[in-house]
Amino acid sequence: MSLSTAEDLRIAGNEAFKAGDYLKAVEEYTAALQLNPEAELRATLYKNRSFARLKLEEFEGCEHDCTKALEFNGVDSKSLYRRALSREQLDNIKGAFEDAREAQRLEPKDKNVTDLLQRLLKKNAERQKKLQSAEHKAEEMRKLAFDKADDEQQLKALNNLLVLARDSETGAVSVWQNGGVVARLLSVIENDIFNNDHAIAAIRVIDELCRSHKRALQLIEILGIPKITRLMSSRDNEQYLDAAGVVIQRLFNGLSRMDRTKEIKPDPEWSEENKVHIVRLILELEEMLTSPQFSAKVRETTIDLFVKNLMHMDGGLPRGWSWRFVEDRGLLKLLHCSAQIPEQCEYPVTAETRQHLAICLTRLHDDMVFDTKRAIFKERLDAFFAQLFTDMKNPKTQVMIASALITLLQGPVDVGMNLVTNDDIMAMTLTMAASDDHLLQSVAAELIVQTVSKHERATSMLKYGVPILRKLYESEDENVKVRALMGLCKCAAAGGDDSSRQTMQEGSTMKLAKTCKKFLLDVDKYSVDVRRFACEGLSYLTLDADVKEMITDDPLFLQALICLAKSAGPLCVYTLASIYVNLTNSYEKPKVDEEMVKLAQFAKHHVPETHPKDTDDCVERRVRTLVKDGAVASCIAVSKTESKNALDQLARCMLAFSEHEELRGQVLSEGGAKLLLTLTKEANPEGQIKAAHALAKLGSNADPSIAFPGQRAYEVVKPMAELLHPDIDGRANYDALLTLTNLASVSDSVRKRIMKEKVIPKAEEFWFMTDHDHLRDAAAEFLLNMLFLDEFYDETCAKGTDRVKLWTLYCAEEDERLQMVSSAAFSILTHNPEVCQRIIDEMGSWIDLIKEICASEHPEIQKRCMQGVANMVASCEKVASEMMKTDIFHVLIAISKHSEKGREEAQKEAKRALEAAVKFGVIAPTDRQLFEEKHKISTIKE
Repeated sequence: MSLSTAEDLRIAGNEAFKAGDYLKAVEEYTAALQLNPEAELRATLYKNRSFARLKLEEFEGCEHDCTKALEFNGVDSKSLYRRALSREQLDNIKGAFEDAREAQRLEPKDKNVTDLLQRLLKKNAERQKKLQSAEHKAEEMRKLAFDKADDEQQLKALNNLLVLARDSETGAVSVWQNGGVVARLLSVIENDIFNNDHAIAAIRVIDELCRSHKRALQLIEILGIPKITRLMSSRDNEQYLDAAGVVIQRLFNGLSRMDRTKEIKPDPEWSEENKVHIVRLILELEEMLTSPQFSAKVRETTIDLFVKNLMHMDGGLPRGWSWRFVEDRGLLKLLHCSAQIPEQCEYPVTAETRQHLAICLTRLHDDMVFDTKRAIFKERLDAFFAQLFTDMKNPKTQVMIASALITLLQGPVDVGMNLVTNDDIMAMTLTMAASDDHLLQSVAAELIVQTVSKHERATSMLKYGVPILRKLYESEDENVKVRALMGLCKCAAAGGDDSSRQTMQEGSTMKLAKTCKKFLLDVDKYSVDVRRFACEGLSYLTLDADVKEMITDDPLFLQALICLAKSAGPLCVYTLASIYVNLTNSYEKPKVDEEMVKLAQFAKHHVPETHPKDTDDCVERRVRTLVKDGAVASCIAVSKTESKNALDQLARCMLAFSEHEELRGQVLSEGGAKLLLTLTKEANPEGQIKAAHALAKLGSNADPSIAFPGQRAYEVVKPMAELLHPDIDGRANYDALLTLTNLASVSDSVRKRIMKEKVIPKAEEFWFMTDHDHLRDAAAEFLLNMLFLDEFYDETCAKGTDRVKLWTLYCAEEDERLQMVSSAAFSILTHNPEVCQRIIDEMGSWIDLIKEICASEHPEIQKRCMQGVANMVASCEKVASEMMKTDIFHVLIAISKHSEKGREEAQKEAKRALEAAVKFGVIAPTDRQLFEEKHKISTIKE
């Protein structure tokens, strides 16, 4: 049974490989290997997976699989050859040479192996020179970095070591010194005589060196996991902490052979081999969650590391690790952390910590994919709260319960809602709200606000919650007052953007918005925390069109939002993004069926009404105002978050900002492209599409060297490729094709990246379309630019495809734009003599077609077609003879005599074609023709 299933998976993997879907092939082979089949099939699976990984350029994985395959069969020449190729790319020239030499011994006539050996010999000679040079440079830099007293020189030397390590594997090896450099870098980090800049440079060198999975594992052996995890707390500096967090991420990558940035999933077998280290790493990070000796920022980075690595469904460690985390003490520690607030905590936390925890708890709950696992999650959750409920009358415990519930309501909402509906919790909340303690009041207000998450719940809260919120709003404590204000705003907005379905009295919404405005404008009087809650309250009200207009009509108000974004950062990411989404109406709206609306009105059902100030013209004016007043900068300021929903909101408003062509320059100049590239990788699937579409809009009519300078031009290719899907909106397809056309004009290296991302087959689907002219034209323009890459040109000219035939046929289409592009391609392709012969051999109606395109009414199209025809005649005697014995000869004579203004180029090309035919001896000039040429006159009457 098991073997049969593994065999089925092997076959499925083979089919995926043949279809070119190498990622799916790897997944199928991996699934088969996890079933632990017999030795022979296991060897085959490793061998097949190694080839798929080689195609995906996962060289470390390919090397590992080849090694496993060779354990079963040590004389497998294919595995030796593939391992040699992988080792070559990993800069292990010695290992590659040994494998290639053994493969040649087994298969002496294999030309590929011989070529590889010659290439390796040449590379080895070059590498020795580079290594000597790199080692010399590294030694000089080490002397300056660690032995000199001059601070400026030391910092420069450390940065040079970083550049050397980043530059190449040879450089990294020379810097690494078999791990000898680690102790010296550590002394820079831990010694107070070195400032933060030195420590940041040192930790970045370690980070760069640990990109190699092998060196990451060596670092564990040298320092040990406890020491490495505690590097995060060595310096109280945000840049340093970010770099130290990345070092720990490198450990996870090395221990499981995964890389989220390259979308490489973890290797289950490799993870199992390193199980002890992974367990130790998770336990150390767990310990840091609740240890008082670590700062709040270190705690938040630790939580983010769990978010990135624990969840299998989100590209983290193999299945089972998140389950063990919940079953052990991991979930309890997260809940204990969520029960802390800055005003009352057992260890340092900030207002931001709750957001990090909410995201982590959501992802953790989502990873409990089976009912049994969810039951364990709930059991641990209930046990945590049951312990707190034993001391429920204690004000400190009440704050802890409320804080943990608020975190759950911001994270896995349904789990939180099930707890909040408890009568004891409701009674506790009312008691807290009625107390004289401002802390209890503010926490109670926030808890009430979080329970209002849907329209139905909001209407019930109007009866019970609004009186409490109004009472708390009268508090003299601004922290209590602003939280109550936020709750009132949320209740007021429960009707959404439907102007006929308001839950509070008319005018209440505007009054609340003006109150929020007072808090936001007085930057000096109110703290960031107070202004953040006011902003959140405002975000609920911005579904009201009058509020939208009030905000965009006040430049000071918009500047206040930007100021808050820069001060609060990710703390207000969802709030601010929601405001911009509401102001630009870029939220998801169902399509309105007019017939259904009439039917609903007839049946006296409720029909949503659009506010007069929410028309398209009003929305466009608001978008222009927002971009002009710096909304893009605000989005960038708040974008550093792990919340995929918040990033989705950012993607929506960035798409709205990119909608109008005249605004795109400002969006690009303020860093919009960089933000959108991040969103295409980190937002949820819907957000990734929106972000990619916004990028496509920015690049559709801009100079690519300005819109996407340097490395960014290569990074944009993948999101554009993902937009070329038939299920995605046609406008997004079109904009992506335009941007790809521009990118394909940049350089051969960009065109090669386009080929690598397999854009061509996707674009050709649109090129073949007959029912979408604009998409077909855009695809043709893109493919035309790609013809300037020799590799694609040869592929297009190769026998066995209809590309040449289609380009030629499209020259005669009625669509002028398509004619213009296809005639240019026809002109380029006919430089290849084989193409010229194929047009005659493979196209039955080639004579009529060429006559038609030669007589095009558009001068430019005619010129391009004539260039192609002249190329065909000049290609060889056989083609010239075939063409000159048809009516094409007479057409060429007529065009060569036709001297109409604007068609001089076509006339010139016709003469070139006739001259080529004369040279081959296919035709000869008449006496009249010779007379005309001699006297430079035409005997044809005008």
